[in-house]
Amino acid sequence: MADTYSQKQPSEGRNYFLIFWSGALATIGGQLINPNLVLPFLYLALGAPTFFAGMLLPFVTGSRLVAEIFVAPFINRATRAKLAVYAPNLLTAAVLAAVALFSTKLPGVMIVLLFLTTAMVLGLCQGITSLGTSQIYGISVPEAKRNRMVFAQATISGVLAIIVVLITRDLLSGDQPMQRHIVVLWCGVIAMFAAGVAFAGVRLLEDEQRAPLPEPKKKPKPLTELATGFKTGMAYPWYRKFLSARLIFVSVELAMPFYTIHAATLHMGTKHSLSYFVIGASLGMVIGSLLWGWLSDRVSVKPVMWLGCMIAAISALMALGFTFLGYAQNVWVYALVILLLSLGGNGVTYGRYLYLIQMSVEKERPYLVALGDVSAGLVGIVFAAILGAVAHLHDPITPIVVLVVLNTIAMLYAFRLPPVKS
Repeated sequence: MADTYSQKQPSEGRNYFLIFWSGALATIGGQLINPNLVLPFLYLALGAPTFFAGMLLPFVTGSRLVAEIFVAPFINRATRAKLAVYAPNLLTAAVLAAVALFSTKLPGVMIVLLFLTTAMVLGLCQGITSLGTSQIYGISVPEAKRNRMVFAQATISGVLAIIVVLITRDLLSGDQPMQRHIVVLWCGVIAMFAAGVAFAGVRLLEDEQRAPLPEPKKKPKPLTELATGFKTGMAYPWYRKFLSARLIFVSVELAMPFYTIHAATLHMGTKHSLSYFVIGASLGMVIGSLLWGWLSDRVSVKPVMWLGCMIAAISALMALGFTFLGYAQNVWVYALVILLLSLGGNGVTYGRYLYLIQMSVEKERPYLVALGDVSAGLVGIVFAAILGAVAHLHDPITPIVVLVVLNTIAMLYAFRLPPVKS
């Protein structure tokens, strides 16, 4: 028995190391290829129509939802779960490398198709990776280390993303806007590739390879799950209010692309502007991982949501005020706006996720999550299409005005949510 334990111990330690750094590298890559910020900025730097810049993120979230619903039944063995983590990371790196290499050589219509296709591939890869990661973490990472690892990954990866951007910002600079900012995308490609390679090195123990992971009780049928979620959720007053809040929170969670459109009109030609915006977004993520975790543990999840909405509304007010006063022309000032929006959006996402977990029972939770995600996804597509059209046909500042109002409404509505179960 002691011999068996001593043989397993090095593998477990090596696995923990590879899983940790693969997750950290994937998170760094996620910041550097951020569909909220980086993809829309690069898309606009190519001179493509503004309307579709706001649609990139809904394409990502919609594709991710499709992957999570339809691929879940197939991630039922450890070997498949491992493949579901490293293969999508490598595919993401390959697709984004193609964008970096060929996007400057394409006509306008093909640029739109390329970026929308890239957004869908990113969403599918994120969804599949999420499924595989949750399975592998469950069997290969000790429960006592799991939460600490996820928290440490978010903090370390945010700091490392900032360091990477600062070190590489002077590489590959050129005369065209896209050439000035493409280094950020290449850094993301390298990080995602390294994440895939690191996870491919994870060695599953023999008993993990033999034993299938828990099968879902029944194969997910999207329409059935949504119908069940609707019947179940509507029976609870708290969920009816939560679902309304979840839909209003779209104005916070999908706001970043419209800040990006506004920022691109001011700073597309500014040297290092995209690097500074990525630094702001990453710093917001780091502060959020510390602040919101502390607040939810010591106070409640509700303040995390309404404070996140309030900070997002303040960031929109700052964007408007700085624009009218002329300060928005300073790239660091606008990076501060991006930081606050990242912090607020992080709080809303983190808070509503924990709120639903704490308020629901395990048996009903998957149905309630599915209903909320699909409803928010559909509203998000309409929301992005309307604001994208406004930014394209009118001006990029008008969507920010709308976001001030919607973020404030979201904050007030978050106050109305029932208190979390003790």
